[in-house]
Amino acid sequence: MKNFKQIAFGLMVGALAIGFSAFTTANSSSIKYNKDAKGKIISVSALYYNISGDPTSTDPDNFIFRDGTTPAACSTLSNKECQATWTTTNTPHNNQSPTDAGSPSLSSRGPVDKVYNGQ
Repeated sequence: MKNFKQIAFGLMVGALAIGFSAFTTANSSSIKYNKDAKGKIISVSALYYNISGDPTSTDPDNFIFRDGTTPAACSTLSNKECQATWTTTNTPHNNQSPTDAGSPSLSSRGPVDKVYNGQ
């Protein structure tokens, strides 16, 4: 009987763990909305990919937005930058530059050993 109670307790704990994990999601979005105290969106920070291959580029027209996770095409090539975070006034759409999204400012740089090859 003691063994049965331990097994039942273990199954119950396992079921609870699985049940609660079904309601949690990982935030994998590359877009962050910056809001004021009233909840109004004042700017949007998003991850963009360098299409120029110039690791020192700060030109927003050399970057494009890709929704979702890092593209597999962002392959390792020495001395190339793949990604940077830009802050804009509007939410970007796929293949849009920070300039297209409005009033871009460079927020942060990504790893310097990757380049986006267009896929």
